[in-house]
Amino acid sequence: MLNAEIDFKEQMVEARRRQILIGASRIFAKKGYHKATTKEIARAAGVAEGTIYNYFNNKRELLLAMVAMIATQGFKNKILDRPPDDPREFLTLVLQDRYEVVQNYGHVIAPLVAEMFNDADLREAIYNELFKPILVLVEQYLQNHIDAGRLKPINPLIITRTIIGAMIVNTASKLSKLEPRYENVPGDLMIEQIVSLILDGLLVDEC
Repeated sequence: MLNAEIDFKEQMVEARRRQILIGASRIFAKKGYHKATTKEIARAAGVAEGTIYNYFNNKRELLLAMVAMIATQGFKNKILDRPPDDPREFLTLVLQDRYEVVQNYGHVIAPLVAEMFNDADLREAIYNELFKPILVLVEQYLQNHIDAGRLKPINPLIITRTIIGAMIVNTASKLSKLEPRYENVPGDLMIEQIVSLILDGLLVDEC
């Protein structure tokens, strides 16, 4: 019974933290990190201003907590535990997985990107918690297939960042609605064409 009560309290704490973070992300996106006030964040989150300080010491801690919240959206087990042998299927699954995260958390990611250029610690946190896991995963997968002779011996460091870079630019263009032509490009088709563009130059020709 005691364990059940503890679990419930932990769930309530996590739910309230998430509620505050979502409220903060909306205000940061609307007014910018520096102009946002804890009073506005509290109003957006539907809590008293003092409640924020029960969970976070200051606005900057809120910003770093947003990174951690997104980082908890790990890769699906199928990608980590049983990565497909087919590089096309693997890359498609990875990009689809991250595309879904951006779709769901774009409102949280936007203020982080806006602030990361002014904050070295935030920039490092974003790289280590959001970018590094996918870079390591894809780079190692490509290296394994290069070693097995299935892919051309092109530096996986460069190829991995080419793939992720292409995905970032296209996803940002689509979800920001700054490029109206993306309205006619479904997310699945966008990913399919990015993967094909990369792999058509990487796959070893079978004689």
